[in-house]
Amino acid sequence: MPTTPLTHHLVALWFADIAGYSDLAAEDERSALQLIEILQSLSRDTVRSYEGRVVKFMGDAVLAEFPSTELAVRAAAALSEQYAKKSAGTGRAHNLRVGVHVADVAVGSDGDLYGDGVNAAARVQETAEPGEVVLSEDVWRQLRGRTEFQFESLGHRSLKGVGTIGLYVVALKEPATKRQPASEGSHTAQLAEERKAGIRSIAVLPFADLSAQRDQEYFSDGVAEEILNALTKVAGLRVPARTSCFAFRGTNVDAREIGRRLGVETFLEGSIRKAGNRLRISVQLIDARNGYQLWSERFDREVEDIFAIQDEIARRVLDALGLSLTEHEQRRFLKPSTANVKAYEFYLRGRKLFHSWTRQNMEFARQMFLRAVAIDPDFASAWAGLANTYVDLYRWGRNLRDLEEGQRTSAHALKLDPNLAEAHVAIGQALAIQRQFKDAAAEFERAIELDPTLYDAYYFYARSSFEAGDLEKAVQLFERAHRSRPEDYQVMALRALALHELGRTDKTREADQQAVDLINKYLELNPNEARAYSLGASPLARLGEREHSKQWSEQAIALAPNDPVVLYNAACNLAQLGEHDRALDGLERSIEAGVAVGDWIKHDPDFESVRDHPRFQTIVKRIAPS
Repeated sequence: MPTTPLTHHLVALWFADIAGYSDLAAEDERSALQLIEILQSLSRDTVRSYEGRVVKFMGDAVLAEFPSTELAVRAAAALSEQYAKKSAGTGRAHNLRVGVHVADVAVGSDGDLYGDGVNAAARVQETAEPGEVVLSEDVWRQLRGRTEFQFESLGHRSLKGVGTIGLYVVALKEPATKRQPASEGSHTAQLAEERKAGIRSIAVLPFADLSAQRDQEYFSDGVAEEILNALTKVAGLRVPARTSCFAFRGTNVDAREIGRRLGVETFLEGSIRKAGNRLRISVQLIDARNGYQLWSERFDREVEDIFAIQDEIARRVLDALGLSLTEHEQRRFLKPSTANVKAYEFYLRGRKLFHSWTRQNMEFARQMFLRAVAIDPDFASAWAGLANTYVDLYRWGRNLRDLEEGQRTSAHALKLDPNLAEAHVAIGQALAIQRQFKDAAAEFERAIELDPTLYDAYYFYARSSFEAGDLEKAVQLFERAHRSRPEDYQVMALRALALHELGRTDKTREADQQAVDLINKYLELNPNEARAYSLGASPLARLGEREHSKQWSEQAIALAPNDPVVLYNAACNLAQLGEHDRALDGLERSIEAGVAVGDWIKHDPDFESVRDHPRFQTIVKRIAPS
């Protein structure tokens, strides 16, 4: 290993050797040398045609590098195919064993490659049977959605000096020799042109947890979500919400299908391997229109560098898409409110639990946020997260202490960072629950001023306006929330509700259909989401699809039988269907479960048929005292 400084770059690389060469050399040295000549001649031509570089020959083996995993795998398959045919001319066909890996390598002044990645590629190659091309899990992950490749899992293997990794045998669905590039450099030129194609939509998929114990999913999710949230702040770039993007966790879906389902032209995916204080983050940007890789990089850093890595990845994505940040966007772009990694990890744990949105996990999330602020009392985002858990816990249990804590913690978050939009949203929610609608509106307005891309600000402001009886304002805000997150079904369903209460029959039907369409699309990705079925039942009923409406309402209860909001929506559905006694029974059940709909029920048109019922009026007084 040379002592002079080396340059580093991320490459796809493979080792190939002649299967059974040692035995053949012992039997017939002349024939064995002829096989090496064939290997070297074919390798030079094949590697060059796939835009690669032969690094070196080592007896009966060859090491080559490529600018992308796709080119490396195609070259490996083509070489294996051609070698079997050419070697048959010696009197007996022979096979190669090829191992493909992607890694950050050091490049010597002589062009040789150094580093753990080179050793890993050699170890992967040793697992191949004659005639096989074997991929490491990192390579498979980049190509798994490509329909022209077929993969067979070999499971996880423990490789000397590498550790345990997943391995896959790959084959092309048509002969590799038919898929060679038309001319050298054409693929690179094509990618360069695609970068200039004006791409304006991107999804961020959940990053895979490749840690040895597979216990860092909260960390992988958190990093991906931070990057997603940063990209949403860029004007003109559409980024689907976390719930839609993360539905692809662990799936093997073609890149073009991911693009179709999410309505995006590109997506970012990656993996994180966390071991002690070391991080290895690999990311790649994929063109969902054709499956080609637009950019990829690997980061081997200390955990303390996580904030810089997240920022760098997000900015590199924007560079690859030909976008830049305005001065205002720069101020809102990935600004961590802590430098303490341990506090940040508890914050990420809390965020993951918070997103699951069950009462038990909300309580666990609260505990994680409490641990984060105990480590770093100045961590404003963790205080805002804590405030959100208290507000949601109040919605479930109507415990006044939760409401008081929600106000206190959100106020503290604002004291630490007056420009934290999420904290203004949290305190706005707490004020709205207490029917202080004017003060709540001021907080929501301030949040929107600070971050015009923040969906939660529009969504909760709209709900607050609905409860306050300002239905026109609610409709406008639900529409703005929809523009902020076009794939979200909740705002469309609630907008339809507000339009119905306003008596806008001309627009209500169209809004109901839009809501149902969005919910159907969402359920394709999240078939077990109780809230989607629950909210969708009402627009279906208004559209006259009574049986379908009832089916969705029952499905929601089956998935979340004790959720107070699901029970409330089921009561709405029964009232719409004319089952008044059952509707009122269901409403009582939702109260017992802890529903906290505030003044919402006063303006909810789903209960129009029972508004004059004495029992309903008694319930309203209990839920929303005036």
